[in-house]
Amino acid sequence: MSKKQGFMVGAMILSLSGFLVKLIGAVFKIPLTNLVGTEAMGYFNSAYSIYVFLLSLATSGIPTGIAAMVSRSIALRQFRDVKNMVRMAFVLFVIFGLVISGAGILFAPQLAELMNSADAYYCVVSIMPAIFFMSIVSVFRGFFQGHNNMTPTAISNIIEAVVKMAAGLGIAYFLSWKGYPPAQVVGGAISGITLGTALSALFMVFRYLFRSETYRLSLGEFVRETPTPKKKLLQQFFLIAFPVMISSVTSNLMSAVDAFFVVNRMKTYLGVEMANFNWGCYGSMALTIFNLPSFLIIAIGTSLVPSISSAFALRQQRQIRSSLDTAIKFSSILAFGCAFGLNAVAENSLYLFYPRLPESVQVATPLLEIVSFALISVGLTNVTASILQAVGKAYLSVVSVAVGAAIKTVFTYVLVGIPELNIHGAPIATNIAYPVMLILNLLFIRKYLHYSPKWGQVLFKPLVAALGCFGAVKGFTALFPSLSAARFGVFPLILVGGIVYVVLLFFLKCINICEIRKIFRKN
Repeated sequence: MSKKQGFMVGAMILSLSGFLVKLIGAVFKIPLTNLVGTEAMGYFNSAYSIYVFLLSLATSGIPTGIAAMVSRSIALRQFRDVKNMVRMAFVLFVIFGLVISGAGILFAPQLAELMNSADAYYCVVSIMPAIFFMSIVSVFRGFFQGHNNMTPTAISNIIEAVVKMAAGLGIAYFLSWKGYPPAQVVGGAISGITLGTALSALFMVFRYLFRSETYRLSLGEFVRETPTPKKKLLQQFFLIAFPVMISSVTSNLMSAVDAFFVVNRMKTYLGVEMANFNWGCYGSMALTIFNLPSFLIIAIGTSLVPSISSAFALRQQRQIRSSLDTAIKFSSILAFGCAFGLNAVAENSLYLFYPRLPESVQVATPLLEIVSFALISVGLTNVTASILQAVGKAYLSVVSVAVGAAIKTVFTYVLVGIPELNIHGAPIATNIAYPVMLILNLLFIRKYLHYSPKWGQVLFKPLVAALGCFGAVKGFTALFPSLSAARFGVFPLILVGGIVYVVLLFFLKCINICEIRKIFRKN
């Protein structure tokens, strides 16, 4: 079998690609927002919320389920099961993805109306075929991730993002030049996502077909092994994948709930135009910046699954505990640093990307400041859910997500309905729901794995360092107001905050050089 990457090495690869993807995504959405305006980007957000929800229905659970099955089969030296699993998953989910895409196109007008944005129809139609292509991508991502090889996933992500940006912006500027209305311009732009997923799928197919011999079954292994019956394989796969799918669908439903309730509630006292404007400030501006650092923590969870699954199959308790300690600790360090750092530079970040929309920046700044703290619970919830999925307890993460979704729905509905809060109710609801989900996941891990994090290392020390980072950024802003207020002033602020945060982490003995070296060793 192929030589494995350590799971933190895999996480670093995904993080690097994730940074590029998020950066490209921002480059895509930011000039598009400047071109069509915040209100038209509300159509983009509504269509994208529908897409993400249907995509989670069609593909979520596939990479995780296949990765867990593949890594477990490799650990137990059942290599024929790997081949059979990938073949069955490909047939089942590509067909399912095609059906979901077709249904999305057929019912596009109704879906747009459901989101209170009839003009979002053009966006919905343009993005629905991407679900089919992502079904193909998901199967092969699971195969390579199961071998602890995150590089194909990273490359496919970058291909998708680059094509999305180039094609999407190219189409948008062409339609705008031709005089088409903003709703159709943004619909043309979102078709870039479909083109990106198509080329990403093509890459993954060729990467799988021309994979090296280390990924292939030898003749001796084929003759020697008795494969697991295909029916049993599918049952084992769905025990992992189905709860992940339900969890993802429920989680993404929260985004759809935001898109539905936020506009619907605000239009009763602000009017439709202002409601879409506020939703665009939050969805297209604040959340775009919020998502930039989130990939760092999510990558750890994605890379963790095959490592934990393999160790769990071999009952390697010491390896499991070591992986859990490393994953949760470094996730917490990243989460606290990103949350307090982003809060400190919220206005500067928005001004950097949206210099032509000062009014929108003023609305989006407090929204980003509020939602930035959710990076802590969102990141750690993702990692703890990945742990549960890796050890066959994925159904428990469904419970926490369902509870969180219910809490977020109720609080979004109530808080956004208060005129004094209006759009601010959405990020507040996020900060209420995700900590509950995190606490539930930690309780499940303690009950079934008999594991509790070292709270001083996971919470107290990163919090102290993050407060120091926040204070350093605010102090630098006060000392050098003209530099900080410049459009590119966010970069020295990030540099100062980052240096102070890392120095404090070492000073508090939260991390050390030997520990950093250790995480890059091969598994």
